[in-house]
Amino acid sequence: MKKSAGFYIEILAAIVGIVSIVMYGSSMVTTQKTYVFLVAAVVVALAGALLAPKMPICNWAAPVAAALAAAGIGWSVTVMADPIGYVISGLYTFADIQSWVIFVAVAGVAWLLYLVASFAGAAKEA
Repeated sequence: MKKSAGFYIEILAAIVGIVSIVMYGSSMVTTQKTYVFLVAAVVVALAGALLAPKMPICNWAAPVAAALAAAGIGWSVTVMADPIGYVISGLYTFADIQSWVIFVAVAGVAWLLYLVASFAGAAKEA
């Protein structure tokens, strides 16, 4: 089996995912569960991309990584619900949640790349 464009997109998604994990650390409220989801998405994506040329079943790694990344983003939203509400009500300023918003944007890009990679597949027939 040969590597496809999805292989490179999946590697790029994992790199962007690592950047989002680092950025999450500067958020106002962080939880271990969000880190677990985000790290699991990166590990699954890298393992899938590297093993897919040898084991075609690993082409399923990108959709699994996308689901894990979505769970991580979703969990980060639930724990930031109060600070977001405080910004809307005027008790906080946008600067208070700005680092979290940037994290969500970067993690969203990683999630989209995982989705694109899932449609492209990491390996193709020779």
